[in-house]
Amino acid sequence: MDNASSDCPYPGCFFCVMKEVNPSKRRSSVLKIFRDLPSQDEDWQVLPISGLWNTAMAHPNDPEFIDLGIFECMGALIWKGLKTRRWLAHDQNIYIPYYAAHIIGSYTMNMEEFAESAVHAGVISPLVELLRGRLTWVEQRVAVRALGHLATYANTFPAVANHGEVLELSIQLASSSLDKFILKVK
Repeated sequence: MDNASSDCPYPGCFFCVMKEVNPSKRRSSVLKIFRDLPSQDEDWQVLPISGLWNTAMAHPNDPEFIDLGIFECMGALIWKGLKTRRWLAHDQNIYIPYYAAHIIGSYTMNMEEFAESAVHAGVISPLVELLRGRLTWVEQRVAVRALGHLATYANTFPAVANHGEVLELSIQLASSSLDKFILKVK
């Protein structure tokens, strides 16, 4: 990893870390990235999130990131986007809450144990806030997808059901999405 990272201008780069062949070093580096990413304010921040989004879409059943704090990280990034408009408007950070919700949804769509980890990590509240429309209908759509995956399992359904407004908000989103999309296209 040292040779690969020496050419990289970003210390602790996610993509350089992923090239690490020593599993122990790689795990500890990924854990650090997930722990530190929400508190950073770097221009390149969207790049690792985009990479994680691609990984989650391609390998939703891969457990590598689940125990390393990916759900805590994604939940914290959604909250950051909701609470810190200056950060959200900077560079390409506007995409991060979308990617974060999508990552949560991808990792929870097939594996109940991943969904349980996500619920324990506290992802439901930030997803519900996205569903409420605190950003755009695009984030609402990925939030309802993630919440829908979490609601499909017996062990995680009650956590979603505790937020009684999820069903009503989902119905409102479904009935108005086409209108919102058409207005954006015009």
